Amino acid sequence: MKIDIYCDESRLEFLESAHEKGFMVIGSLWLEREERDLLKQKIKQLKTLHGFSVEIKWTKISQKMLPFYKALVDLFVEFEEFKFFKAIVVDTSKINFEYHQNNSDIGFYKFYYQVLVHKMNTATIHNEYYVYVDDKTNKVYKPLPLLKKVLNNAIYTGEIKLIEPRQSYESILVQYVNVLIGLVSYGYNTKEQKGSKWKF
Repeated sequence: MKIDIYCDESRLEFLESAHEKGFMVIGSLWLEREERDLLKQKIKQLKTLHGFSVEIKWTKISQKMLPFYKALVDLFVEFEEFKFFKAIVVDTSKINFEYHQNNSDIGFYKFYYQVLVHKMNTATIHNEYYVYVDDKTNKVYKPLPLLKKVLNNAIYTGEIKLIEPRQSYESILVQYVNVLIGLVSYGYNTKEQKGSKWKF
């Protein structure tokens, strides 16, 4: 079975900053290949219905566009064809970078590994995995081929056929993951305040 996995991260600045700390989130949306176009179609229909013509991003939520973003969350709940969604939350104040060669990029892709490997190791059949991550400028030389190699050595069955970066503005499913992890990040990084303007 061919599985497409779309990934994005939120609050990466907490990982890279020596002073500002909080919760970084890395999320992944898993879809069987034949379900991908159906989800894209449904998201595009919502964009048309709500007159939303720009890139979908959590940071672009406004009072005017709140109904559209609520519809995206409802779609996540109602779309029965979802294979899986997983996000990990990293408390960056507790990271010991000595375990990551004192390099935040190396640490970042180790966390990506954790997002992917455990779900892959629950598979009981031979799957082919195609992983699409939000494009990121890295200090580490060619991290994605290395991530692919390490994952292929670690999973019990199946094969990672591809790990490629995608510009978020070109991939509506990476954009969709951005909204889902934005919800998770908001819950961890924002104290609940009476009268908060965002109610989902």
